[in-house]
This record gives sequence, structure tokens and C-alpha cells, in this order.
Amino acid sequence: MSRYIFILLLLLMCSCHKDEKFNDEKLTAVSVSLRSNNGQIAVPGGSSYTRSVDYVMVPVQVVLSAAAPKIFTVDIGVNNDTVTQLINNQQLPGAMLLDEAFYQLPRSAEIRFGIDTFTIPLQVSMQAIEKYYGSKLALAVTLSNPGKNNTLDAAGATAIVVINTSEIIRPEDIHYLSFTEAGKIWPVPSGTDHILGTMEVTIPVSVTLGGVAGGAFSLNLAAFPDTAQALIDNGTFNNAVLLKEGDDYSLPASLSFPAGINTAKFNLVVKTSSLQKYAANKPVLAVELSSPTKHLLDSSKRVLVMELDPTKLIETDITNTNISYKTQYENTSNANETSGKLVDNNINTKFLLFNFSTVWAQLEFATPQTTGAYTMTSANDAPGRDPKNWTIEGSDNGTDWTVLDTRTNQAFGSRFLTVKYTFSNQVAFKFYRLNVSAVGSGTLFQLAEWRLLKRP
Repeated sequence: MSRYIFILLLLLMCSCHKDEKFNDEKLTAVSVSLRSNNGQIAVPGGSSYTRSVDYVMVPVQVVLSAAAPKIFTVDIGVNNDTVTQLINNQQLPGAMLLDEAFYQLPRSAEIRFGIDTFTIPLQVSMQAIEKYYGSKLALAVTLSNPGKNNTLDAAGATAIVVINTSEIIRPEDIHYLSFTEAGKIWPVPSGTDHILGTMEVTIPVSVTLGGVAGGAFSLNLAAFPDTAQALIDNGTFNNAVLLKEGDDYSLPASLSFPAGINTAKFNLVVKTSSLQKYAANKPVLAVELSSPTKHLLDSSKRVLVMELDPTKLIETDITNTNISYKTQYENTSNANETSGKLVDNNINTKFLLFNFSTVWAQLEFATPQTTGAYTMTSANDAPGRDPKNWTIEGSDNGTDWTVLDTRTNQAFGSRFLTVKYTFSNQVAFKFYRLNVSAVGSGTLFQLAEWRLLKRP
């Protein structure tokens, strides 16, 4: 028993000595300030920095009078009034206030035990550097409320960060956004990437980012009718008509650039009815770029003026301009589902054949026609009756045929579905033939509509 009492007394003595040690230890508070040169942090110069495509990272250093005795926090803020006053008093020549939209700064910092310096990361958007190239950007960083009884050095509570944009980048480093085809009146079509439709024409429009591409960003798109109208009024366009957004065409409100991409496209959709309405005129329109979330707009190429040529954009259905129509076989069992229903321009009727093996339908025109597209519409009943394999053929005499388009293993996703098929052809033929060689399954063939389209 006496042995246990001795051990207990020894533990109590050690505990008392430990408590006395900590009571005697004095934790000295530290003074906190921002490291600067006469109150300023010059970038580049007094402060090192790192630069990426999208940001400039400026290290703002917090210095302590001694190693931190324990963990504490200090608040971080900005003082725009100080910068504005210095600018107004011409004490920051060539400088302007850095807008809060262009930088990120933490609101507080945690100072760890044992350190005597700490770096605050000030992230400045490269957009600001580019936008205000040639000027200096100023921001007053402030410290306040150091915790755990630590104090603030009044003389070092604020530091003015001054960024000399001309020393961060060169003029050729500036990322400008522009319409790829801007700087001139863009004739449409000017290539083959537009998509013709019976109801609308889709025109891809490109926007280009100069320089090395960085992170993702977006910008706004809008119709700019005043520019197009001014060109009509001053005689740049003769016999032109201004297309109206909503009535004649549509475009998205914005365009997104994925990361690492220098060119992005959006689709301008023009109504075919408007092109037909103004077929004798020059339809014109203008589109404007605005408000990029990164980078700058090229002021001379932010507006694109487009002149459309309806004769090259209108796709015409020529099916019912034929002088003769015939098929290989006829449905003699049902007068409501005969071969004529295939070209009656009514998808609610159909051509039905029993005991199918093959079948062709043929159009003859008064004069040779050029075509590069056609549509086929599935009928109401079983999908197994739909065409699966077929060819489109052209002929000068109705005897000798040239295969223009071949399709195999086709399937219609639903009933009364119209599918458009295009092919390359610049030769005019007097006869055209749809030649179906297989259906989905079974021995019945049906098709609601076959329409032949003339492409410009």
C-alpha cells in the first residue's frame, strides 16, 4: 500500500511542477503589418509575381515582429477611398483604381504558430491588364483585427499595390475577340458549311480569340440593326432589305468558348420564308459581340455585317413540278393507298404494297433538273414495312441510270417522321427514280411521302 501512495505523491508533484512552468511562461503578442516600400508594392518591381493566360498572381506579404506565439487570424480588406484620394491628388501618376470585378482577395488570413511572414494571394484578371494596357492599376490592401491580443502596426496597416500593365505584357500579348469574317461585308454563303432546310437555313458564324487560349469564358451576342440600316441608307447596299431578328432570323444570346479553344461557332438561323419573300433583294443583317467574361473585344471587328444571297440559300421542293410520275407496281386492292399517295404532299396518306420484293417510283421533268437532297416520311403502321435499303438514280432518257445516293440499314425512329438525305450532285437529269430494294421485315412496303429537293 505504501508503494502506491508514493507513486501517487510523485505524480502530484510532477503535475504541480508542470503547471508552475506554464504559469511562468509569458506568451508575447506580436505586431502585424504589410511589407511594402514606403507604403507601396510595385508590380513588377518590389513584389514578385506569376502570370498565366488568365491571371496575374501578386504575393502580398504580411510580416510579424516576431514568430507567432499561437495561431490567430487577421482580417483583409481594401480601401478604395485611399486610392481615389491619391489619384485625385496626383500622387499616383498614370494610375486608375482596380475595379473589384477584376481581382480576388481573401477576406482573412490564418497565421500559423511559429511563422513570422505570411503571403496573401492577390489574383488579378488578365482582362484588366489587357483592357487598361498602358496604365497603372492601383489597389489599397488593408489589415485589421489581428486576434489573440496581437496588435496592428498602424504604419503598415495599408499598402498600395500598383501594377504597371505595360511591364506585365506586350501589345502583341493582348487577347482580342473578333468575328472571324469581320472587317468586310460577309457574303453568305461563302462556303459549304451552311445547312439548307425546307423551313430554315442554318449559318455557322465563327468568333476568333487571338493569342494563346486559356480557361473557358463566354460573351454576349445581339442583333445590331443600326449598322446594317446605316449601310443601306448610305448606298453601300443597293436594293437591299434589313432582316429583323425574331421575324426573319434568330441567334443565341451568348457564345461559350471552352478552355484551350481559339475559335468558337454559333448558329444563325434564317427562315426560308423570309429568303423567299426577299428573293429579289439583298437581305442584310448585323450581329454584335459584347461583354466577354475574359479578354477584350476588337473594336474594329466586334460587329459582323452579313449579305445573304437567297438564290444560293433557298432549297426548293420540285416533286410536283414533274410532267410524269409512275411506279413499278401499283396497289390495286385499296384505292386510298395507291402509288399517287407517295407524292401527294400529305404525310397522312401512304403508298402500300403487298408481296413486296422491290419497287421503284419515277419522276420525269420537262427540262433537266439538278437536285442534291430528298426527304422520306414514314407511314402510320408497323415499322417493319418501312424502306430499309434504297438508291436514288438519275437518267437522261429513262433507260440508262446513274446512282446518285445509296442508303442501307436505315430505320425510322417514329411514325410520320420526315428524314432528309443529302448527296453531292451537280449534274442535271430529266428523270429521277427512288429504287427500294429491302424493307425492315416482312413482305409489305409502305411510305407516306417522297419529296425531291432542288438545291442551289
